[in-house]
Amino acid sequence: MRIITSIPPEDLEIILKKSNASVRLEIREAEPFHGMPRYEVIIEGDKKEIEKFMEKLRLARAGG
Repeated sequence: MRIITSIPPEDLEIILKKSNASVRLEIREAEPFHGMPRYEVIIEGDKKEIEKFMEKLRLARAGG
């Protein structure tokens, strides 16, 4: 799975640890959007583990 996000790599690593998901993240810089840094994140792992990480990511960005 591949996503583009403005979430800093350090925050993505924290969210990954909190999710307890067995996935691997590959993070690269992407084209800035109106001056904001963005990152391309490639998420590798079992589908259920990716869903586990993505749910924690959604909650973290929504204030949960």
